Amino acid sequence: MTTIELTDAAIGSGLGAPVPAMTLTAGPGAPTIVAVETDERPMLVSMMLGGRLKPDTGSITIDGSSDLDQLRRHTALVDTPTVAEPTAGASLAVAVAEEFSFSGHSTSRTSVARFLLEHGIRDYAKLPLRALPAVDRVRLFCELAVLREGVTTLILTSPERHGGDAAGWYDSLSTFAARGITVIVVTDAATRDLLVSFGARDALAPATLES
Repeated sequence: MTTIELTDAAIGSGLGAPVPAMTLTAGPGAPTIVAVETDERPMLVSMMLGGRLKPDTGSITIDGSSDLDQLRRHTALVDTPTVAEPTAGASLAVAVAEEFSFSGHSTSRTSVARFLLEHGIRDYAKLPLRALPAVDRVRLFCELAVLREGVTTLILTSPERHGGDAAGWYDSLSTFAARGITVIVVTDAATRDLLVSFGARDALAPATLES
């Protein structure tokens, strides 16, 4: 089980900082939601949480360690725009084969077909990935990510951009969390409010002081 902590971690400085200082903790249990605004910020925050982008100020740790190599080994960016997003127009089978290559699995047609059959989406194999329903897309790329050796944390970026039933794909994320995987969703405020209503934890909510 993995815990990631940001302490006043920022990219840039001042009013125009791409990512203003953030302090949060994400760990096992219910999926953790990080709500940020602007078009590029979800990608940047995801990269920072996954150790792909070092904060200019502040700190980030994984299980108390500031080793960014360790952070990168144990995290997977899931469907992050421009960073870990499948090639536009690629078929589902091609996208799965590409993900298999990252985890050291066989990329043969037989292996890909078997995987798609096991997950009930073989009929989409030759279709563009965009044809896959959002619920299946989120579940699929999470399953592919945890195939990679050492991955204990999934960082999903703006899954709401695919539309579909958020309750459905949140149920999938809860299943991964129940397996002991740390699940972080970087999204917008509206989606944050919806997911919190389903039982997710708001990483940026002010701490409540007990009397």
